[in-house]
Amino acid sequence: MKQIWEAAVQHTENRLHGADDFISADGKPTWQSVALFCQRNKHRLRPQTHEFVDKMASQTVYGREPTENQHKYLFALFLQLGGKII
Repeated sequence: MKQIWEAAVQHTENRLHGADDFISADGKPTWQSVALFCQRNKHRLRPQTHEFVDKMASQTVYGREPTENQHKYLFALFLQLGGKII
């Protein structure tokens, strides 16, 4: 019975927020998932941004929050690559 309940809860959460582990409770992508998305797609960005993207992605391992300006720039790159913020 417990397994059925857990499966139902997981199904509902996936429907509401997607199966991505990097989606926050409000349904928006976390900065960590944005950084990793940008790193996977950095070949589509100007070479001058590659070092910044790699630095932000490496910070996800340590849980270090980006500064406000880094956060804005990272999300700008994310949107440039076609990412969507719901």
